Amino acid sequence: MASRVRRPELDILPISEGDTLTVKRFLTSAEFRELIRASTKPIKMAPGASGDLALEIDPTESGLATVLAYLVDWTFTDFDGRPLVIRDQPRAIVRAALDAIDADSYMEVQRAIQAHDTAMRAYADAEKKILSGETPPELTSRFAR
Repeated sequence: MASRVRRPELDILPISEGDTLTVKRFLTSAEFRELIRASTKPIKMAPGASGDLALEIDPTESGLATVLAYLVDWTFTDFDGRPLVIRDQPRAIVRAALDAIDADSYMEVQRAIQAHDTAMRAYADAEKKILSGETPPELTSRFAR
């Protein structure tokens, strides 16, 4: 039987201007729950609806929550060329560093991490199919080359 615990692994994502992002390969369940919590906002239901509150994705926080969940480090520097240190820093410090970079750079970071998240989810789904004995067609054709 396969382990349900993954080794903590990091990936390096190259982005423009020679910079890189160091990201978690996969999230733990606690990190995933924090991503969901930070991505949603409670909304009041209409009178008579089942339940008093529901959750709604907050589009302004959803991308940031994904970035904060995955981002471990980067090669960004300040005006004087000193590293903008985020590794092993509290979430508030990392968020402040993200808030300080220009909007285009932030969007590039967000797009790179969202693409990584999508790729890792697809990989995990394919891995489950292999472990269950199924052979996903996309993997078969890729390995056949």
